[in-house]
Amino acid sequence: MLDAVNLGWKPTAAVQGWAPEGLLDTYGGERHAAAERTLLHTRAQVALRRGLNPVADASRELFQELVADESAKRRMAALLAGADVRHPDPAPGAHPLTGTFVEDLAVETEVGTTSVAELMREGRPLLLVPSDRPELREAAEGWKDRVEVCGETTDGRPADALLIRPDCHIAWAAGVDEPAETSVPGLRRSLEAWFGPGPEAAAPTTTGRV
Repeated sequence: MLDAVNLGWKPTAAVQGWAPEGLLDTYGGERHAAAERTLLHTRAQVALRRGLNPVADASRELFQELVADESAKRRMAALLAGADVRHPDPAPGAHPLTGTFVEDLAVETEVGTTSVAELMREGRPLLLVPSDRPELREAAEGWKDRVEVCGETTDGRPADALLIRPDCHIAWAAGVDEPAETSVPGLRRSLEAWFGPGPEAAAPTTTGRV
């Protein structure tokens, strides 16, 4: 399913004419990393199930103790679901959430409380701005035909803004109280990198004498 979700929106972008150069090529590398994780946990399961001896029994008993912890259960659930794959590789200095699978956060909107999962049902990119950062909303205006913008001020937010790809991976994030001179250019670069150029990048109209 995650293979299909990762690939599905990229040909759509190409057909609609706003895919940036190289977008389709990202599928191979991203899903190769996911396949490596699947192979890892498959081999681990085989290793745990193999063997009827005291060493194998001890390994299984220890593993059962470890996954009794809540943090370990969450980590194993993400591994089995394929939600622990981080892509793309974030640039140096990027927010720690960049590239991760977005958490299903509660989102305050003008019409009430909803969730990231509900907002992503349409399969469109989403700029979630759970903070009082109008400059970030304004920076995304040129992409409003491709990117939904949503969110109201929320306490306990993990970031001031999250740019979420249709496959629910975070393409970019602004740290809490990150200055506008850093966050606005970073947002625009990520919008262009994943969702094509904004209107200001269109070729200028030229006139000349006949």
